[in-house]
Amino acid sequence: MLRDNSADHVVIDNGQIATDVRKVWPGGADKVLELVGTTTLLDSLQATARHGTVAMVGMVGNKWSLDDFSPMAAIPTGVNLTTYAGGADDFMATPLQGFIDRIEAGEVVVPLGPVFHLDEIAEAHRVMEENLAGGKIVVLT
Repeated sequence: MLRDNSADHVVIDNGQIATDVRKVWPGGADKVLELVGTTTLLDSLQATARHGTVAMVGMVGNKWSLDDFSPMAAIPTGVNLTTYAGGADDFMATPLQGFIDRIEAGEVVVPLGPVFHLDEIAEAHRVMEENLAGGKIVVLT
């Protein structure tokens, strides 16, 4: 599915992706979008090329801080780390209409997953947990 949406390379997260990323890009990735947060941040930093950037924008790993964080040891020399935790004003300033225009023009395909009714919520959750949706799951009330 990712290749169908123009991905050149796909790395499956097995808990540590730096080694697999460096198999594709031996020097590391130039840009890393960190969506999980502190539980995967150190690995993302190791997957990043010198003069590359890790943008940490998500915190879904259920942990809000790094234990015994030593920046000099954790952040490789020459790797940039930045964060984003924007609010409503930042969201409103995003180029959302341009993205919608690209979807309408067929330049971007948004994968849609299955639609469930509320009485099927357990099945919807199972599909989500087993990563079988192939897109966004919709639950109708």
